[in-house]
Amino acid sequence: MAIPMQELAVIVIVSVAALYLGAKYLPVTLRARLVLRLTKDGRQSALARWFDASAGGACGGGGCSSCGPKTAAPAPGKHRVIKLHQR
Repeated sequence: MAIPMQELAVIVIVSVAALYLGAKYLPVTLRARLVLRLTKDGRQSALARWFDASAGGACGGGGCSSCGPKTAAPAPGKHRVIKLHQR
């Protein structure tokens, strides 16, 4: 039984999107563990280099400069607080 070309294209696109999502948004500790499992005999595969945890990424790794500088919270009393009441 052969897979039609359209279904094969969908499978490839969804697989690449899932890999990208994992490489970009997984926490650094999980990515480091994944890279350790993908590395064999001290050599990294292309997939291990793609998931490399030393690159930071998604502002969760600390190596990201696109998140902007950390700003201090505004002083209390200068903004209104919305109070939520449970019914």
